[in-house]
Amino acid sequence: MYHSGPFDRTVDVLVLGFGDAGAVAAMTAHDEGAEVLVVEKQPSHDHRPNSRYAAGFFLVPTDVERAVEYLTALYAVNGETVDPELIRTWAVETAANPAWLERHGGGFTETGILGEHHTIPGHDAITVYKTKPGPRPPGYTGCPMHGFLRHLVAERGIEVQYGTAARWLLTDERGAVTGVLLEGDERIGVRRGVVLSVGGFEASERLKTQHLPVTPVHFYGTEHNTGDGIAMGVEAGAELWHMNVWPGHFVARFPDSGYGGGTAVDLWGSGRFGPAADRRPPGSIFVDASARRFLGEPGPQHAAHLELLAMDATRLTHPRVPTWWIFDQARFDAATLVPTYSGPTGPVGDLAWSPDNTEELRRGWILSADSPAELAGRCGLNPAALETTLTRYNACCAAGTDADFGRDPATLTPINGPRYFALPLWPGGSHTLGGPRRDARSRVVSVRGGFVENLYSAGELGSLHGLLYPAGGGSIAECLAFGRIAGRDAAANKVIGA
Repeated sequence: MYHSGPFDRTVDVLVLGFGDAGAVAAMTAHDEGAEVLVVEKQPSHDHRPNSRYAAGFFLVPTDVERAVEYLTALYAVNGETVDPELIRTWAVETAANPAWLERHGGGFTETGILGEHHTIPGHDAITVYKTKPGPRPPGYTGCPMHGFLRHLVAERGIEVQYGTAARWLLTDERGAVTGVLLEGDERIGVRRGVVLSVGGFEASERLKTQHLPVTPVHFYGTEHNTGDGIAMGVEAGAELWHMNVWPGHFVARFPDSGYGGGTAVDLWGSGRFGPAADRRPPGSIFVDASARRFLGEPGPQHAAHLELLAMDATRLTHPRVPTWWIFDQARFDAATLVPTYSGPTGPVGDLAWSPDNTEELRRGWILSADSPAELAGRCGLNPAALETTLTRYNACCAAGTDADFGRDPATLTPINGPRYFALPLWPGGSHTLGGPRRDARSRVVSVRGGFVENLYSAGELGSLHGLLYPAGGGSIAECLAFGRIAGRDAAANKVIGA
């Protein structure tokens, strides 16, 4: 939005959004000597960015060259060519994250988890770390990484203006960003730059329907991410990318719970994505509208949703939306059906879940029956088809080999009752990826060529990740890396008007 008048206030660097990326950008710019203001649309007493819902994992390349090979190959699967400098910057900067955290007093552990896509060269050059609990604001609950970053921002005395949404970027006659119009018609000018780190569009039904390849899609995280950065970026001439992809999961959703998003499920009752190492998991399968399995459960952690996109062009339906999770008494009794260490059912507490699943069964969120045929009727599935599917699955368990989908033999536990349960699952995940495209210096790329002057981005808004997500913790790693880059580059930018 063109603006030639005065500003109500002027700072060196204005950071929009106070998740992980915004926090790192703000503290980096501050440490480089810039006067920084953070503007956050959520109120301080109920500040719930996506960063707070995470578990605290972050990926780390152990070999930069092979990590570059890995990410390049992931893009190639979808026929996408990405600036090699951006890929190399990602590898170098995410590899530097552990040292950066240690310098600031942060702690972490190595998990031994590697890159997710094991058929892609270089996947073993990626490992995953987990943040240890550390200093955090009083009363804080949620992801330890975000709590630690908020502590670092507070320690520096950086001003955070809560409860204020950014409306439009203000530009001069050349289209260079000179400030931001906030709600209430407050105009904040900048001497050096603006960092967009306002998150994605998980809570915008309009944008999800327009851009994602299936509907509905339910995300678990903040209900405040409504695509503000996309509107601001487009108006200022930003090029968009990755609007139609996201790191997806199967998610459950309970609209009458008071929480409108989705929630991840704990297939094995292990408190993690994979089965526990010290015990055999209870039996579980996923079936579609024909009551048949369609993948080796649970599928790739951040790509299983791709199996849900197929449309029946004759019946004009998506037969895998919803997918039905079928299990028996052993899984019901083993643990909560949803993770309680992260997400809306975790420490943030958006959705309370009973420790034994009985309250959710009472409320009708979980369906149950004495036989597979009766359960099928409750789900609207063909009873004979579900019985056939369970019989075949149990035969695979007895043989120790999943002849249909090659599922890990260690997870092949039969489903034998005495009661049977079902839960509908939907396409979903933790966050979207689309938004203004960024370059290796976190500058926002312009549709006119070059970049939008004085505008930077970091975090899930315009993430560099494409169709295939490299590993768990990819987003936090990117937030740290490109938050630093955006903060450094913005602080070093020329003084506007000089």
